[in-house]
Amino acid sequence: MDITIGGLSSQQSGAQSGSSVRSAQSYLPGQSDSEKSGNNSASAFAAATSVSLSSASAGRLSTDQIVSAINESLSSTGLSLGNVDPGEYTPEAVAERILARVGDLIASNAGSEAEARDIFDKASEGIERGLKDAREFLEGLGALNEQINGNITETEERLNEGLKSIEQRLTELYNSSASEEAAEAATPARDEQVLQSQVTQTAQASQAYAEAGTAAQRNAPRYGTNG
Repeated sequence: MDITIGGLSSQQSGAQSGSSVRSAQSYLPGQSDSEKSGNNSASAFAAATSVSLSSASAGRLSTDQIVSAINESLSSTGLSLGNVDPGEYTPEAVAERILARVGDLIASNAGSEAEARDIFDKASEGIERGLKDAREFLEGLGALNEQINGNITETEERLNEGLKSIEQRLTELYNSSASEEAAEAATPARDEQVLQSQVTQTAQASQAYAEAGTAAQRNAPRYGTNG
């Protein structure tokens, strides 16, 4: 990891120890007044203790923070995101890899909607906390510059969009399954209702025919009777 402290790399700080450019250690608490003379102690200390990270290194650090937070959030389920190596630590690659692993966990381990929602919710919580942790960690190092903060923001936006897509897919999947189950459960009842209706109609028709036959017999002329 290419880290620069106080504007100097670790190699440069050693090579220039005898020059007019001081290393970060010269500004740390406990140094003599003579070593600190001629400098604004507050600004010099802040500048000396800041850490400069490359975009790739900051991306790797941020990813580690997010994955760690997700795994911690998932710990109660016994699941883990595992090692996430996007190959390159761009916002797009990092978000895509993390979302793919979350989707794999749900698909492989959720046997019901409740389990799927639980994994999704815990992963979402972990992502939110991991992004916050990454920012705080980098800010604590003095390395949260505009570019790195912008990369974290883009990663966050891509992750949030991906989570929305996963949630929508879960809703569609389980709503569809529920509708199919409801339809299957309702089919025998509908068949029975149709059968009962047909039986009722047949009985009513038979009764009508019987009543019509009785009326015809009652009204038929009687032959062979005496007047």
